[in-house]
Amino acid sequence: MSTHTLHDPVVDKTRHDTLSDQLRQSRADLHRLGIADQNRALIFAAISGAVGIAIGIGVGVSIRRK
Repeated sequence: MSTHTLHDPVVDKTRHDTLSDQLRQSRADLHRLGIADQNRALIFAAISGAVGIAIGIGVGVSIRRK
């Protein structure tokens, strides 16, 4: 019975391959959706998240005043 340690080369290679495949698939998905520039997608996500937080705070403040 073999046990794998954290530094087992076979396990490390498998993890690396899995992460590489996931990254490759994510890039393909972004490209397929028409977003060639990943930084632009990340900035858009950050801005939309900030707007959502601002709207949530505004709604919370207006409900608290009533």
